[in-house]
Amino acid sequence: MIIIIGSNEDLHARYILEKLQEKNVETSYLDTRQYPIFNWSPDGVNDYIILDNKKIYLKDIQSLYWRWYYGVTYGTSDIVYREKTSALESLLYSLEPVSWNSLQAVELHRKKGIQTKIMQNNGIRLPRTIVTNDKDALETFYLENNKNIIYKPVRGGAFTQKLKEEDLLRKDSLVNCPTQLQECIDGVDIRVYAFESGEIFAGEILAQNIDFRQDNNAVINKVSLPENIQKDCLKILKLLGLKYSGIDIRLSNSGEYVFIEANPAPMFIHFENVTGYEITNTLIKNLIG
Repeated sequence: MIIIIGSNEDLHARYILEKLQEKNVETSYLDTRQYPIFNWSPDGVNDYIILDNKKIYLKDIQSLYWRWYYGVTYGTSDIVYREKTSALESLLYSLEPVSWNSLQAVELHRKKGIQTKIMQNNGIRLPRTIVTNDKDALETFYLENNKNIIYKPVRGGAFTQKLKEEDLLRKDSLVNCPTQLQECIDGVDIRVYAFESGEIFAGEILAQNIDFRQDNNAVINKVSLPENIQKDCLKILKLLGLKYSGIDIRLSNSGEYVFIEANPAPMFIHFENVTGYEITNTLIKNLIG
C-alpha cells in the first residue's frame, strides 16, 4: 500500500496515483481536510488508519508520497484544532522511514531561514540572506548588496520579486510581516531533481522573469553538472533529511553555482516532458521499493 498526501485536485498527486495504479499498486489519498480515523501508539502494535472505508495497518504502508498537505480543517474550537493537528502529525512523524518526504523535511522547507542556515553551516554556497522585520536592516542590506536584492516569503506560497527603489517607501509593511531577503545572483536558473539513490537530473531554465515559475514560455535545456556540484546536491539531501528534492541553483554570470533552496514536494511533469528525463519512473521505482 502506498499513501499519497494530497487529493485528486492536485495534478501531480493524481498523476502519481494513476501511474501506481497502472502497475497494480494499491494506493490511497490522505486528504487531511477529510480528517481520518486512526489509531497510533508508541509501541507500533496494531497501528492503523482508515482511508476510503478501508483499515490500513501502518506496517503495511510501503511508502508515503508527500505531495500536498492541506492541513487540518478548523473545527469547533482552538483546542480541538490543536489536538487534531498534533495527533495527526504525530502519526505522520512515525511514518518518516517510509516517507517521500518526511514531515520533518517539509517543516524545514516551510522555515526557509533554518534550511538555509543548515546548508550554509555545512559548506554549501548560498546567497547572502537575512530574514527580518526591521526596516533599517532592510535598507542596510539593500545598500550593502549594491541595491541588487530579491525578496520572498519565509514559508513559501508567493513568487520571488526584485526589490525596487519604490519598495523602500513601503518598508513599514515589514513591521507587520517579516520577509526573506537575498542578494540577487545575476545568471541562469538551474533546477535539479536529485534522489538519495544517486540519480541527478538537471536542466537550465531560460526565463524572462526573476522567478521562472512566472514565465510560461521559459526554455528548459538539459545540462550536465560538475561532479562537485552533483556531490553538493546529494549532500543537501542528507543535511535536510530528504530522499529526493527539486533543488534550485543559480549559475552566476561569473560561472559560480549558488544554491537557493531544496523543495521536498516539487512539481516535475512539465520539466520531464520537455527534457525527457526519467523522473517519474525513478520516483515510482523508489516508492514501490
